[in-house]
Amino acid sequence: MAWFAIALVLFGNVAYHLGLRAVPRGANAAVATLAAYFVATLATGATLPLLARGTPLLPALKTLNWSTVVVGVAIVGIELGYLLAYRAGWTLSTASVTANVSLAVVLLGIGALVFREPLSFSRVAGVGLCLLGLWLVNR
Repeated sequence: MAWFAIALVLFGNVAYHLGLRAVPRGANAAVATLAAYFVATLATGATLPLLARGTPLLPALKTLNWSTVVVGVAIVGIELGYLLAYRAGWTLSTASVTANVSLAVVLLGIGALVFREPLSFSRVAGVGLCLLGLWLVNR
């Protein structure tokens, strides 16, 4: 199941970036994002019978906290950020790499400082290699 989850992330990211890259330049970015969320709402609703496993919707909603709001706002930032990056001239092959390597560096620091995750030599070396790759990709 763990590798299925990663495969789902991979498939979703490929479809996501190809879809965003294909949004017409003349389309309003906010309207395109809103339309994507409408489709996402329908698609998420379709997963309820598979993932909710008999849990009624209202009690399930009551188990949520502030983090759902943060994730919702963050998703909009990610969507609009990538769409605007592509419109600003970033290429499909560099926008995601740049954003994700930068994200990995930031999350490594947050993980170590806030969540006390171990900061091993191999993780630091891995981030160093990612930064080297980032420099090579963007030069």
